[in-house]
Amino acid sequence: MKALLPLAGRGRAWALLAAALAPLSAGCTSESSSDDGDGARPAPSCAYVVEYDGRRYLGREETDVPVGKSLGGATRPACDDTPGDGDDGEGPALMTAFAVRGVDPGIAIAVAEDTGEYRLVVADTVKELPPALKKVTDRS
Repeated sequence: MKALLPLAGRGRAWALLAAALAPLSAGCTSESSSDDGDGARPAPSCAYVVEYDGRRYLGREETDVPVGKSLGGATRPACDDTPGDGDDGEGPALMTAFAVRGVDPGIAIAVAEDTGEYRLVVADTVKELPPALKKVTDRS
C-alpha cells in the first residue's frame, strides 16, 4: 500500500516546488516599462536597437515624431532571436537618424522607417523620459 502525504505535507511540497521554479520563470520574463507607460525602456524580443554616434538606442512604438534635421547614418544591427532554427534572422539595416525637435540627440532620435514615418528611439542609458520627450510620446 502506498503511503500518502498528509494534506498539510502536500501544501509544503507544492510551496517548495513553486519556490524552486520561481527563479527559472523569472529568467523567461522580459524587462518592461513602468506601469504608467512613462518608462523609457521597451520590452525586448530581438529588440529594436539602433546604433548612432557611438550610442545604442532602443525603439519605442511611437511613429508620429516631430523630426528636425538629418543627423546622418544609423545602423540597426543584425538580429537572430532564434538561432539554430534554419533562419538567418535579420541582417543589419542602414537608416537615417533625425533629431527630435526639442530633445537632445543624446537622449532620443528618430529613424526613418518608411517614407514620411519616423520611429522614436531612446538612448539605452535613459531610465525615465524627460518632460520634453513625454510630450512627444503623449501625442502618439
